[in-house]
Amino acid sequence: MVDRTESAADIRVNVGEEQIPVEQLSVTKDIEIETIYGAGNIIPSGFAINRIEYSGNMTIKGRKKDLEKKFFDSNGVPVVIASIVITHLDGDSTSYDKVLVTSQGYEVTSGETTETSFEFVAMSKDEDTNPSDAASGSEE
Repeated sequence: MVDRTESAADIRVNVGEEQIPVEQLSVTKDIEIETIYGAGNIIPSGFAINRIEYSGNMTIKGRKKDLEKKFFDSNGVPVVIASIVITHLDGDSTSYDKVLVTSQGYEVTSGETTETSFEFVAMSKDEDTNPSDAASGSEE
């Protein structure tokens, strides 16, 4: 039987040399695929992958003003965050690289810790790249 339990032991955002612990992280991988039909065909003759996009949101406990300095410049423009790294209980890790924050919100409750949430986009996962002609199995 396959073990389907998944737990993350540690989630951190790398900002320069500093690591910020993340309480909650949600990531979506969105793939845009186009169906290709040959002349006169009603059944597809192929598919084209047009884009792969990683996006998500994270919740961080801490003072909002401290976090703004880490994710935005002095004009409020998002800065590129090196990565969001998830370390799994088995020791493996997953990295979402070159991250930009796209929105921010926070919740303050009297006597409680402030929670700040950020939505983001990431340029790659585990430093993946565009496929090369050799990797895609192109015919010569």
